[in-house]
Amino acid sequence: MPPPGTAQVKPPVSEAKRKAVHEDTLIFNAVKSYFKYAGVVLSVWGFGYFSFSPSWLLLGLVVYIWKEKNKKAQKLQIAIAQETARGEKETILARVEDLPSWVFFPDVERAEWLNKMIDQLWPYIGDYVKDLLHKSIEPAIKKSLPAAIATSFRFSQIDLGDIPPRIGGVKVYTENVRRDEIYMDLEIIYSSDSEITVVAKGINAGIKELQIHGTMRVIFKPLISRIPLFGGLSVFFINNPTVDFNLTSLANAFDLPGLSDMLKTIVQEQIANIMVLPNRIPISMAKGLDLNKLRYPQPQGVLRINIIEAKELKKADIGLGGKGKSDPYVKFSVGAQKFSTKVIDNTVEPVWNEFYEAIIDVANGQLLTLDVFDKDPGNKDDPLGSLAVDISQVYSEGVMDEWLPLEDVKKGLVHLNLCWLHLANDPLELDRVVQKMESEKKTDDRFSSCILLINLDSARDLPRGKKSLNEPSPHCFLSVGTETKESWIKYNTVEPRWEQNFRFLIHNPNYQNLDVDVKDKTTGKSLGVCTLKLREILGATNMVVDRKFPLKQSNSNAYINMRCSLRVLTTTDNPEWREEKDLIEDVAEAVTPTVSEQEGTSVDNEGTSGQGSVSSSNVERVEKTEVIRSAPSSQPLESTVRQRKNTSPAEDGKGAHGLGRIQLTLQYMAQKNKLIIIVHKCSNLQALDSNNLSDPYVRVYLMPEKVKRKTAVVKDNLNPVYDDTFEFPVSPSEVSGKLVELAVKNQVGVFSSGQKMMGVTSIDLANMNINKALTKWFDLQPEDSVVRVSLETEV
Repeated sequence: MPPPGTAQVKPPVSEAKRKAVHEDTLIFNAVKSYFKYAGVVLSVWGFGYFSFSPSWLLLGLVVYIWKEKNKKAQKLQIAIAQETARGEKETILARVEDLPSWVFFPDVERAEWLNKMIDQLWPYIGDYVKDLLHKSIEPAIKKSLPAAIATSFRFSQIDLGDIPPRIGGVKVYTENVRRDEIYMDLEIIYSSDSEITVVAKGINAGIKELQIHGTMRVIFKPLISRIPLFGGLSVFFINNPTVDFNLTSLANAFDLPGLSDMLKTIVQEQIANIMVLPNRIPISMAKGLDLNKLRYPQPQGVLRINIIEAKELKKADIGLGGKGKSDPYVKFSVGAQKFSTKVIDNTVEPVWNEFYEAIIDVANGQLLTLDVFDKDPGNKDDPLGSLAVDISQVYSEGVMDEWLPLEDVKKGLVHLNLCWLHLANDPLELDRVVQKMESEKKTDDRFSSCILLINLDSARDLPRGKKSLNEPSPHCFLSVGTETKESWIKYNTVEPRWEQNFRFLIHNPNYQNLDVDVKDKTTGKSLGVCTLKLREILGATNMVVDRKFPLKQSNSNAYINMRCSLRVLTTTDNPEWREEKDLIEDVAEAVTPTVSEQEGTSVDNEGTSGQGSVSSSNVERVEKTEVIRSAPSSQPLESTVRQRKNTSPAEDGKGAHGLGRIQLTLQYMAQKNKLIIIVHKCSNLQALDSNNLSDPYVRVYLMPEKVKRKTAVVKDNLNPVYDDTFEFPVSPSEVSGKLVELAVKNQVGVFSSGQKMMGVTSIDLANMNINKALTKWFDLQPEDSVVRVSLETEV
């Protein structure tokens, strides 16, 4: 007997007894369900047998549904409470995984104002999409379908419904972007009530409840100083969006095997062909903008992918005794580019060691997505896991060699080696790359040394039919080695304009050629061919050939316009190789004359001391500076344009006093009574610090009032770039009496005794033409022997 006041401990329930209780519970639930459904059937029979009104039956059904709904809601509430009690964090995270991105990421903002605008614009957007489907998507789908079905394929109904897409979040980038562009990412969430029906061979089939989820990037470029403040914009998906939908009509009624997957693949491919990188939708917003520079910018680089091996994969094919293997292979994609490895049979530790190369347009935000499958001939392949790699990480590090865990499975690892290749326009770099490839025994066609960028513009004077004199429907076939790309078809014309870009990865341009064959789609006959030896591009300026190419085997004087450029793929990063598109120049030249066309604009010629001038034909455009356009005093200043060109040789001199030089732009705006001084840069300054460098900044004084301004400090640099703009209020009558004094100083510490003054210059504005802007270099002088520089403008 236990002592009084103590609790009696019950013996543990045996496993056999627990199992018996569980079985009794299952039997009781089964019997309960049987009598429940039997009672419902008997009640329905009784209503009919005794001729009761059907209204009683409907009333009972309504009460039953209401009761079941409340019961399910109570069960759900209890289940959530129990799950929260067991693991609060896991339950909350599981329930918010489908929420928009602004919930998770602090730099992504809500855009309800934009969603309200889309809601009002949705009917008009619907009309545009209908037109796009009929004119663009329908012909593209016909091309991908078998010929027997393609001829009768058409969209018979297009209803986008009343639910517009939502913007889940907006992110605007402020780092690693140029000053004349804005990068904005939009999270697109489209869960619609749309219904789209197609007809093929008299059979109706369609999709409804289309769902799209992805990140769309919008680039506003170039920024300009007039409405709408940007010259153009380009829109694209960074990665393939997620697409899902339900089938309707005959497709849904028969649930044809594989039809849903085939249609989803076709829809994804068409979206990718239109607006997944490298494809973009460009929109011009200003006169003079070249849309091809928006549609086909130079890629950022090339990603070399080595799929090495995998281990601990799931056993998809289970045999007797619990043993089994898989037949794994990898599908992976970068944007619209898709690749697939070979299949390794009967293993869970495959070794592929295969190399691939993907052209990367935008590293930031783009993903390398991999899916591992088990090959099942005749059946749907079983998924073995997936993973995604942020390409920006490879871009910043150069090389990544890691074992990465597969997601959506319990185990599995994939070994990847990723290498980032920059683009160079130096033929000498090609020699170094080829030698390195030979030393590493990468001499087969899997490894590329260059990328060939082709802008296929147009053709002229193509031959007509010999007998009928009908105009042809030309399209181009461009080939390098065994790889061939096809252009669009331009119907019934002898002067087609394609304006398309093509890109080829080149193993060695020293012995490879580009072959172009223009064919008539109607007859299939060749209208002319031409061949370009790629080694000719190596010797061209900036490795670019832009000219007319005569077409051989043609009975007329036909030719084709192309721009071909080569870029070397190298692991070395050199900022001088980075080609930046000067889109803003196109817009500016459509509005205002170029700098060389303006009267009175002068710069120093090579070898001058900074006080002379040269003719306007020798004006040098300045790298990363703002050149103010001159305008008559009765008109406002038109625009401030950033010019980006190679550095002038005149900047390499140290000036007459050996202290370096400083570059300025001076402009007086009579409309605002302001004197504008832009401090662009300094060159060849003295090294005053112990590390043989300096920390220079510029002091600007407007005399005689001695109004002060100061640029930022550029650390450890003898050729600093500032591009700082200062404005001084000055009336037109006072300009001629002003002096501009500049002092370039070295920032030193509080307790440092190092030299601070690096050089000065003084500019007399007595002869300044207030209607003209002036950009020129000035020599820095010793502080104790300043000589005023007179601005003598040219007539």
